Amino acid sequence: MNIAIVDDNKTEQDKLGSCVLRWARSSGAGVQITAYDSGEAFLSAEQNGNYDIVFMDIIMDGMNGIETARILRSVSIDTLLIFITTSPEFMAQAFPCHAFDYVMKPYTPERITEVLDEAKRALGKLSEVIEIVGCRLLLSDILYIYSDSNYCEIHTKQTLQRLRISFTELSERLSPYPTFTVVGRGVIVNFDNVSHISDTDCVMVNGDRVLVSRRRIKETEKAFYDRQFKKMLSKG
Repeated sequence: MNIAIVDDNKTEQDKLGSCVLRWARSSGAGVQITAYDSGEAFLSAEQNGNYDIVFMDIIMDGMNGIETARILRSVSIDTLLIFITTSPEFMAQAFPCHAFDYVMKPYTPERITEVLDEAKRALGKLSEVIEIVGCRLLLSDILYIYSDSNYCEIHTKQTLQRLRISFTELSERLSPYPTFTVVGRGVIVNFDNVSHISDTDCVMVNGDRVLVSRRRIKETEKAFYDRQFKKMLSKG
């Protein structure tokens, strides 16, 4: 597991690194940790888009954590991003960065263990596959789906798959996964790949915009942010 720590305070880097190593020893996970003392240093690294997990301090000299995360998202939408800060006021700004979690300072080693346990499970889910009429797709890769007569167009992070399956049948296949939500007539989005909700659209992490039906926009926005807050609250 490749982990980055981005924090301009060396003492905080060492503290968090020790917590991660403690978790690795107890869980049996193999980890490689790289620390960066600024957002600029992290973004200039050749492998900044190849980390499984990035712990990002929000308040840093120079480029802050939110700005750094926005740029990170332009090269990697799968990295699990965990913000660390002293104030909850930045939580709303963290949503468009598709944050996995939000850790308040001062934190305990037990809190970092909880976060890493959740992250390990989430990384496992990234490989969960669904088979649809002979086509195998990673659930985490699906961005959104459009109905087209007797077909469904499945937009993923890499490709577009046009499969002969009814929208009703595909909706039923995805019903066990609450992250998939109907936002309009014949339209499904994967909330886990939504950056934010605008006045009319779901804005996806890759920049695509999916139109939400006018009568559903308020409930879609509420459902999206309720899901984000519940995820945050469930992790303390």
